[in-house]
Amino acid sequence: MYSSGQLAEQCHVTLRTVQYYERQGLLVASRTEADRRLYAEDQVTRLELILTYKELGFTLKDIKGLLDTPENYKILQLLVAEHQEQNAKALELAKKRATKLDYLAEQLEKFQVFPGNFTKGIEFEMEKTKKLHQLHWQMIGIGLVIDLILWGSISYVFLTHGSWWLVAGALVISIGLTTALVRYVWQHTAYICPNCQHQFRPGLKEYFWSTHTPSTRKLVCPNCRQKNFCIEVYADKQA
Repeated sequence: MYSSGQLAEQCHVTLRTVQYYERQGLLVASRTEADRRLYAEDQVTRLELILTYKELGFTLKDIKGLLDTPENYKILQLLVAEHQEQNAKALELAKKRATKLDYLAEQLEKFQVFPGNFTKGIEFEMEKTKKLHQLHWQMIGIGLVIDLILWGSISYVFLTHGSWWLVAGALVISIGLTTALVRYVWQHTAYICPNCQHQFRPGLKEYFWSTHTPSTRKLVCPNCRQKNFCIEVYADKQA
């Protein structure tokens, strides 16, 4: 037989925990003539089961049902399946939150400001960032094609002593493609002012001649009228 303290020590819990579980009807104690609680050997196993179920996330109501039902393995199977489903949902939610937090941390580290209006949700902003990256790769790809046309024509003329009219034609094509590329990118990008968080699209002329980095462009915000390196974001084509 075990006293309350001995049972607590045996199962590595506090005395208060043992007393609480007894009040909840989860543990059963006998009484001595001196009104001391004593617990039989089976109560050690019972308490270990309680602690295991508790660790797995079961409620005390569920645990009592498991302990008091002869074929408790059937109930346990149902509860385990339910908790597995709950844990899977919680894990998926945690992964989504972690992804969103990573994205937000990356944006804050890169731009030192909160990255735009998130009222539509971070997932929406993440999708725009993905589209912006795709747009940049399209720019690189078309840029390589333009280089190939121009420098390919020059190399061909040098090697074959051909007509320089071929180079002139390639130059015209390159200028046309470059102009179309600049306009296409301009139509699909907008900028966020780091001062007032206003999102806007500059005029084509201002866009073309402004100083820029891979992810920002120095522009005058139409809202606060300050000139800053504004954050580039993806925007659907505007009419």
